[in-house]
Order: sequence, then structure tokens, then C-alpha cells
Amino acid sequence: MKLMRKLLSFLPTLLTALVLAIIVWVSSVTASDPNQIITYETPIELEILGQNPDLVITHQQVEGVYVTIKAPSSVHARLANDLSLINANINLSGLEAGDHVLIPEVLIALKPAQVVEVSPASVDLSLEKVSSKTLPISLVQTGSLPVGFQTRSARLSQTEAKLVGPESLVQTVVEIAATIDVSELTTSISRTLDLKPLNAAGVVVEGVVLSPNRVEVTIDVEQLVGYRNVFVKIVTRGSVAQGYHLSSIVVNPPTLTVYASNPDVIRSMPAYIETEPVNLNGAQQSFESRVGLQLPEGIVVIGDQSVLVTVGVEAIYNSTQIIGVPVSAINLAEGLRAEFSPLTVDVYISGPMNLLENIGTTSVFVTLDLTGLTEGTYQLSPRVELDRPELRLDSTLPGLIEVVITR
Repeated sequence: MKLMRKLLSFLPTLLTALVLAIIVWVSSVTASDPNQIITYETPIELEILGQNPDLVITHQQVEGVYVTIKAPSSVHARLANDLSLINANINLSGLEAGDHVLIPEVLIALKPAQVVEVSPASVDLSLEKVSSKTLPISLVQTGSLPVGFQTRSARLSQTEAKLVGPESLVQTVVEIAATIDVSELTTSISRTLDLKPLNAAGVVVEGVVLSPNRVEVTIDVEQLVGYRNVFVKIVTRGSVAQGYHLSSIVVNPPTLTVYASNPDVIRSMPAYIETEPVNLNGAQQSFESRVGLQLPEGIVVIGDQSVLVTVGVEAIYNSTQIIGVPVSAINLAEGLRAEFSPLTVDVYISGPMNLLENIGTTSVFVTLDLTGLTEGTYQLSPRVELDRPELRLDSTLPGLIEVVITR
């Protein structure tokens, strides 16, 4: 009994010691890992919870919120490296169509941590009933078929489409259109087109979903009786200058539509129409020429009665070697003399064949620039200059020349 009373007399002292130990431990931990209040610069994306599937969000003030958190520096370090540990959501459970103001809830997966501030503190949000309707698909053809062609039929793989979206938007859609430009069509085609929901003003209504959202269209195109498409055959006269070659010759347009009142004339004519002769005689450069057409009797061309012929003319390139071109020094300081080894070089050049026929050592200048050099022995690369810009230096042998500079 005395022992028990003695132990109980020490109890206040023991409790005081325990409290002091806890205070010392907390102070020690806080000193090594102090609390910090930090606002995170990256917004936390808002998760939507409890949304009625019969409602759709038509307005949401913000997609994410900024959070200010009080936590030890070690917790902040982990949060900064993995923002997925911070979750923000707004709960739409039980909400009907209309405008609402909701308070975001922020949860942190690490402890200890305290949310000090959320910005914005509330989020404006509008809900609207989901609506749907089915409309026929309209094929809208823009442009006009080329002269002499007509559309025999046009078919869609689907005749109607369903649209789903906010009721206010769905009500504005009056047409679902598939648009195709037929201005270049000369043969039957089959293409896949995007569908577009249009309002009464012909403007695309955004924010609704179409099913299907694409459709295949097949358009049968045929040529009218008396019309025919033919290609243009270029006729030339003469030859380009010696040392040059014809690199290309093209005509624009490459095909023409022709017409004859007698269908037999159209059927019996060749598949081409020849141009008036294009004069190539002595040409040394590319050129363009608008030329007429040699039309068979009874045939007329639909549209322009001439074509543009573009002729490419290029020099024939070859290569040659010039042996023993002398080397000269430039910019040698006064009072010094220079000796070269070797005294000449062989130069390999390429260029238009007609220029190479007359080129010699007088057309090539080889120099060594001795600027700033004093007495001594040097290995220098020669500089080669050609007297015609059309010529190209391929190589120089040798590539280095020994120069001995003395007084």
C-alpha cells in the first residue's frame, strides 16, 4: 500500500516529463522539416462527379483551380513532383438543368497537409438537357461541271443522320449537309465526305455530335454527245543551239475539250490535237510561248483557242583538265622573295561544253596569298579563279604548294 502511494506521488512528475518530451520531439521535427505555405502555379484540373447522364455541361467557368497548401517542406517536395496527389472536384449529384454555383473540394493524398485557399473559391456552371433528333442528309454540290459534262446520278451511302447535344443547340440545326466541289470532275467518283450540322443561316453549329459523322457519295459523270476530251501534242521546229539540250517541254493545259456538231467527226478524230510549231532553232535558254492549235475541220475547242508551251533549255555539261597552270604570289611583303614547289598546278573544271572547247591556261588564274608571312617554309592551298561564272572548279592537283620565303 505504501509502495502504491509512493508511485502515485510520482505520477504528476512523470506526466510532466512525458509532455515535455513530446514538445521537444515536435520542436525537433518541425525545426528539421518546417511548415511552408505554398501556392501551386499549375492549376489542378477539376474532376466532374455525379453528373446526370441526361444533362450536359454547356458552360463551366474554369477547367481547373489554383491551390494554396500548408505542409512540411518534405510534403511540398513530393507534391511538386507529382501533382496527381492533389485532387480537385465538383459534385453535380442531384442538380437539375440550369445555372449553379459550386464549391470545389480539394483532397491531398499526403499527410500532414492543409488546404489554405482555393482559387476561384466557387465555380459557375450551367447544365442543359440532352436532346437529339434525326434529319435527312443533303448533298450540296458547289461549282459547275466542266463544259461538255453532266451528272447522271448522285447517291449517298446514308440518307439521314442523328445529332445529339444540348437542347438549345440541337433546336437550331435545320440541315445536315455533305458538300462536294464538282468543278473539276470529268469522270465518275466515289468519295467520303464529312457531315456538317447547319443552322438556318447556313453556319455550322458547334457543340453537337453527329452519328454517322461521315458519308460516302457516288457521283456518275458522263460526257455529252458531240464533246470529247483530247490531249495536246506539242509540235516543234528546229533544234536548240550546239552545246545545249532540251531539258523539258510541257504544255498548259495538257488536255482540252473539243466539240463537233457531227458526233461521227468527234468519234473518228485522233485522241490528240497538235499545236502550231514551236520554234526551237538556236535556243540557248528556257522560254515560254503561247501557240495556236491545228484543228481538224469541223472541230472547235471549248474555251481558249491557244495553249502555253514552256520549254526548258540547258547547256550540256562536260569536264576537262588544264595542265601546267602557272602559280603566282600576291601580297608578298617588300624585301622578301618566294620560291614555289611546284611552279604549276593541274586544274580540273566542268561547265557547258561549248565553253570548255575554247578554255585554256589563260582562262584560269592560280594564286598564293602571302599576306602577313615572314621568312620561313609554308604549305599553302592555292586559290583558283575562273574567268567565266558558268565554269565550276572540281579539283586542283596538287592541293598544297610549298613556299619558301627568304630575303
